[in-house]
Amino acid sequence: MSNSKKTRTVSFRVPEDTISNIEKEARTNLTSTNVLINQILLQYVSWDKFEHRMKMFPVAEDILHYILDSFDESQRKESIDMTFNAIRDWALISKKKFDIHSCLQVLEDYCRMVGISVEESTSLGTRTFVIRHALGRKASIFIEELIEKIFWEIVKIKVDFDSTSTTVIAKLQSKFD
Repeated sequence: MSNSKKTRTVSFRVPEDTISNIEKEARTNLTSTNVLINQILLQYVSWDKFEHRMKMFPVAEDILHYILDSFDESQRKESIDMTFNAIRDWALISKKKFDIHSCLQVLEDYCRMVGISVEESTSLGTRTFVIRHALGRKASIFIEELIEKIFWEIVKIKVDFDSTSTTVIAKLQSKFD
């Protein structure tokens, strides 16, 4: 049985220059116009429509890198608490619930929006999350501590980490389904 989502064909009137720009971007990215439009729509329904309510705004990578590097331990802990609370609020607004699944989905959505890759796998009872970024060692520490807080606060699970300045690997043995 297929795991693909049910789709339907729809028709929209779109200004010629808008669709031309989308088609050009699709060609540049070696993808179809349909795939690109689906990505744009997914981004809107999973992120953009909630951005204003959550008072989110884009920050340049260099600025975020600078901010994370300038935090002392106390500031980092405070910002992790604020980030956890923002994720909780985002999950409640966008997913209408706050549990480990909605929390991880919001975190993954955010990572995708800012160009941080998240891969999840399960093997021999170990669930592994690989998070790749370009923000430096202090960002890896921030990510570790945020993930640690998420799993401990929501499901009381301890997480083991391996990390570098560009990658965080989080491993947990417990099931949380």
